[in-house]
Amino acid sequence: MKPYRTTNGLVPIANVEARKTFRVRVVRHRDGDWVATCGSPACLSRAGSEAEALEKLRAEIRYRVEYCPCTGVGDDYVQLEVERG
Repeated sequence: MKPYRTTNGLVPIANVEARKTFRVRVVRHRDGDWVATCGSPACLSRAGSEAEALEKLRAEIRYRVEYCPCTGVGDDYVQLEVERG
């Protein structure tokens, strides 16, 4: 991790350059919608396409791990390891 300088005394909880991989599962339902799920943190998304379901799930995971905007979780922090079922 690079040294971090701050002028206001606050230090981010997460490394802004860090990434974490989450195992997710994506399945297509009979109605045509795609459902993506993650076990930890437990969350789910549903959309009309696989890509949209995965993007919505990535956003939900990021929301859950980013306790507040000051944590420094970058846009690409959440990486998905996708299992198709």
